[in-house]
Amino acid sequence: MNGLTDRLQMIADEIKQGETMADIGTDHGFLPLFLWENGISPSVIMCDISEPSLAKAKAAAGAYQFGQELDFRAGDGLKILRSGEVDAVVIAGMGGLLIRDILAADIEKTVSFGKYIFQPRNNAAHLRYWLVSNGFRIIKNQLVREGKFICEVITALPPKPSENGDMGLSDTLPSPDDPCWDLPEDLMSSQPDLAREYAAVKLGIEQKILEGMHRSSNVADCELRSVERRIDYFRSYGYEV
Repeated sequence: MNGLTDRLQMIADEIKQGETMADIGTDHGFLPLFLWENGISPSVIMCDISEPSLAKAKAAAGAYQFGQELDFRAGDGLKILRSGEVDAVVIAGMGGLLIRDILAADIEKTVSFGKYIFQPRNNAAHLRYWLVSNGFRIIKNQLVREGKFICEVITALPPKPSENGDMGLSDTLPSPDDPCWDLPEDLMSSQPDLAREYAAVKLGIEQKILEGMHRSSNVADCELRSVERRIDYFRSYGYEV
């Protein structure tokens, strides 16, 4: 197969040599097939809730699909995996809230895998908050351009099975609407130019929200202050719209 897009390549780079993996919502299966064909993952599981989408992955695999190292499964989320069956799980191209719900559906199974790579299409902040408040350790936040969009890639390690659950962490964390969940500070040190551009996008969104609030006569002061705080945070990245 041909090379991956920059977005998929960034995700692929988070899979180490010899790690088995499952791709939830695999669609064409380009990522797992790349990892298998290049000898990075000795076995891959391609999962999709849609049978027609899974058929596209089988077509992309061609004659390879008859080997034992490629597994195609139709089903919902992590339900079609056995606990601890693979080293790494990729969930990419879905909304952050849907990813959160997939993880929360069976937390005991969720924490049985060694590593997760997420690429949420939206609501990444809510996903980050849920991860950290449930004992996950986010080891890397990254940004990558795909066409006119800037995509987020999150690599996280689950807690040990004996440590799963809230563990009281949510009482000590910034609130879910804190802008640090939208744009973690480590992005500025690792990808300053793209982080500034992404901050400008978020700044523009918040400024439009603030303009709408000023036109309304029914906005609580706390809501106004929250948006103003988010504007200050994104503006601190030094890139004005």
